[in-house]
Amino acid sequence: MKKIFLALLVLVLSLTVLSSCGNTKAYNTQLKQIELRMSRDQLVNLMGDKYQTTGQQRYGNDIVETLEYVDRYKNHFFFEFENDSLVRWWKEVE
Repeated sequence: MKKIFLALLVLVLSLTVLSSCGNTKAYNTQLKQIELRMSRDQLVNLMGDKYQTTGQQRYGNDIVETLEYVDRYKNHFFFEFENDSLVRWWKEVE
């Protein structure tokens, strides 16, 4: 009886840990659809709302904003917008 209880406990804990890992994504399909000059809203609609704003600056009349997405493999994807238009993006690995 004790072994069955222990086995069930291990199973429940394993499933809990595995299900919590499902909150992060791999962005392979979405990355293939990214185009320069996309708007910020278009990118968020494509990639989802699990991002952080890592920078915002004003240069004269221009506003530059950088969004960061992190996938389940700890790849960091940065998207830089100038006046709400995607001007560049890149990937960094932890």
